[in-house]
Amino acid sequence: MPSIRSLALAGAFLIAPHSGDAREAAPQPVVDIRGSVRPTPVRDVAEGAVKISGSVSSADGKVTVRVTRSTGGGAEAVVPVVGGKFTCNYPVDFAGAPALAASLLYVDASTGPDLLGQRAECVFIIRGPDGAPDLPSAFTDDFIDSAGRRDAAATTWAGHRELVNLFMRSRGAKLSGIGRAGFDLADGADFARFRHMATLYDFDHRDRDWSAPLGHRVARAFWQAEWNRWFGPGNDHPWDGDANNRKPENFRPYTFTNDLADLYILHRMRQSLHGTAGDNRAAMCVESMANLISLQHGGKDNFAKEDGLHYTAGAFRYGMFETGEWLEEGTGWFVNPKSSDHRHGGVFNGRSAWALGEAVRHDPSGAQAGVAAEALALTLRFCLHDGLAGKYTKKVGNGLPFWRQAGEHGYLTLGMVAAATVKPDLPVILDPAEPPVPLSAVTARALDALVAALNADGHWTKYPDQDAMGLAALAEGALAFPDHPHASAWKDAAVRVAAGWLAAKHDPSERGSPCDHFGRREGSRMTYHIGGKPEVHINLYITGLWIHALAKTYLLTDGQPYRERIEGMLAYLCGDNPFHVRLLNEMGGVPNIIRDTDDANSRMNWDCYPESTAFVQIGLLHWLDAIHPKP
Repeated sequence: MPSIRSLALAGAFLIAPHSGDAREAAPQPVVDIRGSVRPTPVRDVAEGAVKISGSVSSADGKVTVRVTRSTGGGAEAVVPVVGGKFTCNYPVDFAGAPALAASLLYVDASTGPDLLGQRAECVFIIRGPDGAPDLPSAFTDDFIDSAGRRDAAATTWAGHRELVNLFMRSRGAKLSGIGRAGFDLADGADFARFRHMATLYDFDHRDRDWSAPLGHRVARAFWQAEWNRWFGPGNDHPWDGDANNRKPENFRPYTFTNDLADLYILHRMRQSLHGTAGDNRAAMCVESMANLISLQHGGKDNFAKEDGLHYTAGAFRYGMFETGEWLEEGTGWFVNPKSSDHRHGGVFNGRSAWALGEAVRHDPSGAQAGVAAEALALTLRFCLHDGLAGKYTKKVGNGLPFWRQAGEHGYLTLGMVAAATVKPDLPVILDPAEPPVPLSAVTARALDALVAALNADGHWTKYPDQDAMGLAALAEGALAFPDHPHASAWKDAAVRVAAGWLAAKHDPSERGSPCDHFGRREGSRMTYHIGGKPEVHINLYITGLWIHALAKTYLLTDGQPYRERIEGMLAYLCGDNPFHVRLLNEMGGVPNIIRDTDDANSRMNWDCYPESTAFVQIGLLHWLDAIHPKP
């Protein structure tokens, strides 16, 4: 279940098309505010103020601290340095700043104009009485407001402009190669650059008449696998068949089905946050779910074109081009015969099932709930019954079906748990020769299969992404169905899995400082090296999965070690990293993989992928829910 693009980084061919300028090293600035977000960047409005403190290489002088609110506006304070240290409190030390409110606070501390040498950045996440703040979304938004107004005419424009500009002019953007000092979204050329280089949303077809479909694409909302200029000869096929024609327009953007599913889940969770800007998130959820359902195969025939693969009713296709053609063998990503993400059952069904389940849970009486529930039941038939013939599904324990591996089975089970909380009696036909089985029973068996599949050491695999999702499914199942006779077994298994992974530590030779992120298991230890190279890689999409998994385990057990590990990962994302930047950036994007040498040789690139962006924010929202007081 590795990320598709991460497989490329670890495997035979490395793609690096159109990722911005060459990466710069991360020189340590003279100002350091990383301690401000320790032990956690999450604060509460009830605290009244946020302390911002740090150090400067000179013994005295001044630091300019600017705080920009995700809800709009900002304030600045000039803070004296005493003995190389400085401290201020927001909002009390910032003239004209309003009282704390649920929002994200973007902090820039500088001693001069040099982004690399004189600037440090961090972000605080402020919870309100109702829980989580709304999250920034320019990276995935359609720039349409709830009244249908677009771009500069939309009510969302001012907020997007402020935060996109803040990011593009930031230290983080400069280090990743995408930054521009004078960038302004209101400038036509800069807005065009944003649409080509810095958004996952398909603007190319946003404004067509969507009363009729575009090929197999039935609705507007469409998140690409990456921004337009990412697509090129290394990861796409030339549309006119001429490999020598390397013009950008000859390499058509596409989405992977799992990217569409991941971002649907994030936007569905964001829909409950009641954003004040009046954006189009509700319509985007409806439209993206319609496109996801269109990607499910409904016929009895086999849609796979590669010998040895057999994908029939209920299975999801690999993806779709922005113009509505299927992404399949020999096209797009799969033009490279070494791309294997579609083999052995593929990586597309589990996350699609999760999205379908969330669609049912969040709006069980809505217009799409019925068709989403039917689609989920059909996926379960393929993954838990029909997949046995192709050996995509195996049996564990007392004949329990287990889809592929712990991660894919975990995704599948998360979707089942979500739907079963509101539609426990949904009939699921697994074997056409047998009567339907209630979804609640199928879900319980899927959770039992996770328990049965554990190895003697209390985990499933050596891969952190796979085990995180198995853990998340067990914890969510135990929380959702506490009265089930097997709930205690699910909880015990979750605790055992979490304990083993938390106990695994990396070798100090890889990275001298402690690190809260997760790498591959090597026995009782953990490594951050990928592909045999002695270079530390931090996979932030995996970080997001673990924040989610541990948030649910914390909610289940109230275990303090889970909280401490989550807070460490969030602090890193919010500024406590060797880059001194916000990895959860102002547009809502999150880098996928960074090279962390714990010093000035660390490297980051412009690679904010759908899975890292979605999984980190999904995990964050689960964590904010876990620590919000319950009635």
